[in-house]
Amino acid sequence: MTSIPITLLLHICVTIFMGLRILYRRMAVNTTLAWIIIISAVPIGGVIFYFLFGDHRLGRKRLKQGARIREYYQNAYDISGDDVPDEDMQTATFFEDLSRIVSLETGFHPSMGNKIRLFDEAGHTLTAMIEDIDNAKEHCFLEFYIVEAQGRVIQVMEAIERAALRGVDCRLLADDIGSRLFLKSDWCRRLEAAGVQVERSLEVGVIKSFSKRTDLRNHRKLVIIDQAIGYIGSFNLVDPIEFKKSADVGQWVDVMARLEGHIVSSLAVVFNTDFIFDTTGGDFTPTHLQQFPSGTPSKEFSRDAVLQLIPSGPEMRTSLIYEVIVSTLFGARKSITIVTPYFVPDEAIVLALKNAARRGIKVELVIPRKLDSIMARFASEAVYDTLLDAGVIIRRYHVGMLHTKAILIDDSVSFMGTVNMDMRSFYLNLEVTLAIYDVEFAARLRDTIDHYISRSKKLELEKWKERSASRRFCENVLRLAAPLL
Repeated sequence: MTSIPITLLLHICVTIFMGLRILYRRMAVNTTLAWIIIISAVPIGGVIFYFLFGDHRLGRKRLKQGARIREYYQNAYDISGDDVPDEDMQTATFFEDLSRIVSLETGFHPSMGNKIRLFDEAGHTLTAMIEDIDNAKEHCFLEFYIVEAQGRVIQVMEAIERAALRGVDCRLLADDIGSRLFLKSDWCRRLEAAGVQVERSLEVGVIKSFSKRTDLRNHRKLVIIDQAIGYIGSFNLVDPIEFKKSADVGQWVDVMARLEGHIVSSLAVVFNTDFIFDTTGGDFTPTHLQQFPSGTPSKEFSRDAVLQLIPSGPEMRTSLIYEVIVSTLFGARKSITIVTPYFVPDEAIVLALKNAARRGIKVELVIPRKLDSIMARFASEAVYDTLLDAGVIIRRYHVGMLHTKAILIDDSVSFMGTVNMDMRSFYLNLEVTLAIYDVEFAARLRDTIDHYISRSKKLELEKWKERSASRRFCENVLRLAAPLL
């Protein structure tokens, strides 16, 4: 009788056990198959890799308690459903229905009584932010993936320091990986000495890696001042002139929106929830909840912009932002314009874009020519043939690293924030997106996108097909990793 080697038995047992675990997580089919193949081929390394990078959870506590904290502040700030008239939504019925789904899933309703201003140049963003911080009277809360105290950002640091010294409650939440150098810097210690509460978001450690993934990042970019002024967008707290000069991609190009009105309370709910978890680990008490302001400004604006916040990430019950984007692409009737630095779509998004183009809708994709990630670049390029053949227009920005994340639908509905068009943003990172149901803002965003287009080159299908065989091979290989990127 032939005996079966113990190593083979262990291999089979590990593959079956992990295969069942992955199957019952009910991930996307391509992601599920990718993990099963990896673990079957390399059991020990595959299992380690899976627990470090595949189990996209922040812990059951955050999923359950996060909803409780958000609900507490949503009630405290009276983030209830406004009776928004149809003419104020300025959108098709489809997007009104979609906004109701967002409300049911998140508790964040379309909000009236707002004013929004778009900044598409770093100098203007930093100047406005410094002025608002200098005028802060009670609170100044900032949450960023990357904080880098160099160049013009030094002036922001000085403004925060001045605010703290005059008694303003200043708090800075910085991602532990993205802002690692800042968190070890003299500027971090200087802010803390002035009274600023600097906290690491999603702190990384060896012990923590056994209970949750260490590569899940807080990718949000938010500023809340006196519960009345807010900022949201793709802009990290960095000076593009100084940031990643060695990457050879040029200066980073971003947008940021300055907000006033009721929508700022929604931003505050997200910040408060993140801050409480990063300082208490979810073991919060009523005292922790009461540390933040409980009121909401009553100021109304003569021309209301209807805005809605969509937080997303593994702390949420569903992958809502992915569902919203896919639904939006299928719901478009005239035009779709997507601006994103990282475009690594799955089959559903590719299908939605192809379907829209074949329906006669003008579909434009504006992306940077150079990327700071070679893997993301090749994985992205693997779908260009299919999209170009369907009639999708692809334009590659040649003047720097286009880092803006925005979607414009039918020149009436806009989405902007921190979400890239890739699986990491849809499922893994803490992200936040602002939906803007406002034709005037859409026209302003259109101007910015047209400026990007003027500095871009259109990709022609026939010319693209002339690329080398080795390049095609790299694209096809890295395309297999797309579900894991």
